[in-house]
Order: sequence, then C-alpha cells, then structure tokens
Amino acid sequence: MQLGVPPPRYQAVYVDMNQTSHDHAQSICENFGSGLATVLDQLDFETLNTTLKDINAQEFCGTRIYLGGKSPGNKTWSWRTGESISNDWAHWGPNDPNLNTAACMRMMLGSDSWMEARDYYCITDKNAITSFKCCICDTLP
Repeated sequence: MQLGVPPPRYQAVYVDMNQTSHDHAQSICENFGSGLATVLDQLDFETLNTTLKDINAQEFCGTRIYLGGKSPGNKTWSWRTGESISNDWAHWGPNDPNLNTAACMRMMLGSDSWMEARDYYCITDKNAITSFKCCICDTLP
C-alpha cells in the first residue's frame, strides 16, 4: 500500500496587482478553495514559518502579508474560520493589538520568516496599501 503525500498546509499566492485589500486577498484565497491563513496552534506557526522560508518570502512577498484574522472592534479577534484569538496570543507584536476599531491582521516578515502579527485598519480596494504583494492561503477549507 502506497501512502499519498499530504498537501502543504499553506500556499503563497502572488498578487500581480499594484494594490489589494484584505477582503480582496481573502477572495483570492477563496478562488483556491480556502481562505487567508489561520494559525491555530504552534504546529501551524512552525509550518507557516517553514513555508515562508521555502519560498524566500521576504523577496517574493515583501515585508507584509495578510493573515485571516479580523476584529469587529473592542480588541476582540477571531480567525476567518471562527476561532477566537486572544489579546495575549504569543505571536502578536509589541503593543498589539492596540486598535479599538474594526481591524485586520497582517504579518510582518523578517529574514524570510514570521516576525510578528500586527493589527491595522482594514482598507478597501480604492485605498489599498501597495506594499502587500502576496497572500498566504490555507490549503484546507
């Protein structure tokens, strides 16, 4: 009996546009049958870091990547799949999350690997930040 190789946990998708919003990045991942990356446990964190190193993420994606976390406000956070994210989650950057309004999650890269998660104001396509060059998608729905 031959066992198949499981699919990778994460997939990087280059966004060949001048700008994209968090919602647009989510829809790109949905086109691949999933959504923006979620990091539910330490294994996910380590697997995502391995993926980032394997693709030379800082060169491929720049220093910022969207993640699948959002807050409706009041510093309450959840993954796109519904699991909550605590404000003392080990992977938040210093002083984050710090916004008391609707916010989205981005990952800051350093040396081709995860540096820290940051909150930022959600943006629309018409005022999207141009420095987001790719999405990291879950490969599982």
